[in-house]
Amino acid sequence: MDVFSLLQALRGPQPLTPHQRVKDFQRTLQTHKIGDEIEISGFLLLREPPHPPKDALYYFLSPLSPSELQSLKRDEFRSFAVLKITDKASIPPSLEFKSGEYVKVKGVVEAYPYGLLKAINVTSIEGRDYSEYWLEYKEYALSRRELESLFSQTIYADNNQIEMAFLYSLFSSPRVIGLSFGEGAIFSTLKDNEKVVKSFWEASKYLVRIFPRELRLQNPKSLKKPYVYVDENFDLDFVLFNPTTSLRYYSPETKRLLKKEIPVANWAERYLLEHDGVFLTPKQYSQIKANDPLAHHSETPFLPNKPLGLERNREFEQLIPNIIITIALARERFKTFSPNDEVVSEFRGMFDDWLVKNKREYGEKFDALRLKGMVFETNTRFHLSLFLLGQMVRFEGAFKRSIAREVLTINQELLDTWMNELSEEELIKALETYEGIVNVDNRTRKALSIFMDLEATSFDGYVNKGEFYDALIKYGFKHRYAEELIDKLLREGFLFEPSIGKLKLTVRDF
Repeated sequence: MDVFSLLQALRGPQPLTPHQRVKDFQRTLQTHKIGDEIEISGFLLLREPPHPPKDALYYFLSPLSPSELQSLKRDEFRSFAVLKITDKASIPPSLEFKSGEYVKVKGVVEAYPYGLLKAINVTSIEGRDYSEYWLEYKEYALSRRELESLFSQTIYADNNQIEMAFLYSLFSSPRVIGLSFGEGAIFSTLKDNEKVVKSFWEASKYLVRIFPRELRLQNPKSLKKPYVYVDENFDLDFVLFNPTTSLRYYSPETKRLLKKEIPVANWAERYLLEHDGVFLTPKQYSQIKANDPLAHHSETPFLPNKPLGLERNREFEQLIPNIIITIALARERFKTFSPNDEVVSEFRGMFDDWLVKNKREYGEKFDALRLKGMVFETNTRFHLSLFLLGQMVRFEGAFKRSIAREVLTINQELLDTWMNELSEEELIKALETYEGIVNVDNRTRKALSIFMDLEATSFDGYVNKGEFYDALIKYGFKHRYAEELIDKLLREGFLFEPSIGKLKLTVRDF
């Protein structure tokens, strides 16, 4: 390692600043001469520059996002290009043509007859996702070790799994093909202790607030309201909207929300249930319930005993752009999971082994917590475990068997904690529900027996849904009742569907 590289390593990661972006944007404009073709990205500002000619539409292009523009101090350097848009420009229907939209522009450099501005005679302009804004500076991404160290100096828990799960959630999970969930994460902590809950809320609120406004999940109604940036150099005011982005972060806005069944604003519930966004949502309960709706939908419904530590960290705040770049790169690398992926197939087998292990250890108590709507409902918990796996794969940068084991270790801690924390009354209630279900009628018992025969002769331990349906018809079930019976067995937790069309038996004591 040479001296320069050694000094850089000792100095640590350098933050990406708006000033750096402006300098690079200006350098790009300066290195292109009049008549040169150019390709450049930035934020569309639908405001005419001073003294625009009448031969086309003229607007500004900024290298900075709306929130960064607003944060600039009066004396800070800024740069703009002028876009000249004629009827010859290629404009796809997907372009919203909204002030603040992130766009990629191709065109030819021209002089602009006012000041030192350069114009781009646009040949094509297309809208891009805001996440691509961060991919332009890949060299500013942090290493896994740098990110973990930075995070642990800012947010820390007495339980390392809680701390790491918080960090994993920021990466969100790749979409799973075939599941009707978005790309998101739900990191939740539930407790009856106000001090503990408040500490997690303060940390999540702090984190979301230091992220750029463009990355915060907001009420759709408020997104329709523009905000204004005033540029004193041009004596112009710009009306701006947030650019389109595929991932946003949310923390409850008020303390009052923490006591709701699902501790988010009413408008945000839909996003949480669809797993569309990263939710950092602590909850204060009066009595923990086995069918708590937040726990049911969360990858990591922890029940912490101690408050979360928060150290407002200047270095952490300065490196937020670098953290966002790191997350954006991981999202770009791992976009989706398919049920046919080797990763998913291998994890499915490990999850099944985990079910068997805990069935032996906890017996009917475990079965009771795996019914529809319960915290460990089998089908839902498998999907949530897969989401957690995806978050960890993005963080680590690769799939390793050790990551899958860590997911199940977290699951085990969650299960053990819930078994200890649930009151005897709540467990009895869950068991009564379970016993009422497993005391099935003869037709359901016969259907389950047929399923077990099919399962025993399958090569991979899974039964095709169509194969099960055909077998029910063969054994004398009517077509309509066969369909209803399969849905019932899934709904009531006897079967789960780890991938589309593949069924697995979960309850064997009937």
